[in-house]
Amino acid sequence: MGFLTGLDKNWSNGGKLENTGFDVNVTFKVLNLKDWQLQVGGSLGHYKNKITELPDDAQYMDSQVYGATVRTQIGQAANAFYGYKSLGVFSTTEEAQAASLYVLGDNGVDKNYFGAGDIHFADLDVDHQITTADRTIIGDPNPDIYGNISTALAWKRLRFDMRFNYSVGNDVYNYMRAQLESGSRFMNQSTALQRRWRAEGQQTDIPCITFQDPMGNARFSDRWIEDGSYLRLKSVTLSYDLPLKSEYIQGLQFWIQANNVFTVTKYLGADPEFAMTGNVIGQGIDLGRLAQSRSLVAGVKINL
Repeated sequence: MGFLTGLDKNWSNGGKLENTGFDVNVTFKVLNLKDWQLQVGGSLGHYKNKITELPDDAQYMDSQVYGATVRTQIGQAANAFYGYKSLGVFSTTEEAQAASLYVLGDNGVDKNYFGAGDIHFADLDVDHQITTADRTIIGDPNPDIYGNISTALAWKRLRFDMRFNYSVGNDVYNYMRAQLESGSRFMNQSTALQRRWRAEGQQTDIPCITFQDPMGNARFSDRWIEDGSYLRLKSVTLSYDLPLKSEYIQGLQFWIQANNVFTVTKYLGADPEFAMTGNVIGQGIDLGRLAQSRSLVAGVKINL
């Protein structure tokens, strides 16, 4: 007996991914006196993944995610950003003419040359035409190291706790900045465009703005890739234990906690500690969701 379906493709688990890494947790009791106790701890994590096999003997597979090209390539880390490298903005017409870079027009014949105020894209195949062949790996969302740092200081029944989170070396595709600094459509833009190129010889990192962006200055490139490293004071807690001699209640703990107190980062987005998805494909893409809010909470814990 045979079965027929209307599907010409089906899902299969045809690839292989190799993961290596480590996760270390350390805690030290610096002080352990009668009235004073001090404890310091932290964790350090590192992982490295590598694609070792793809279906149908493919060497790479590309996925389009919110304007980004995410490449899965044998021998490379999963979910790598694949796009154009930018070398700044052409300040003068002379600079642009010296590079002699162009894109083909809609008819596939006319050559439209980059001019002053346009992005200087790297011509990796050295043919003066900027095409998809000039793309390369421009970012890796996987961090080099990540973890947390904690400390706890106690004096008699009073206790003070702090916890930091950190991530180092992860790249982020700032999707919201790509939308708000493209300068190609009738939509609100960020104040960064106030420093856009407007005059011959002007030195800036923002290109000229042209409706519908005929030269592709806003294409997916390392303009939109940022260092997502950060150090965040995740929580600060002050607590006091009040012992009670009761048949029903053994004690009370009064506490107050501040969350997301401050963050040290160079990332321009709202929050470097974000997650668009739990899937491998899509890591490191910031869609501009609301940042984790700073909060102050208090409570009472009853020990029965």
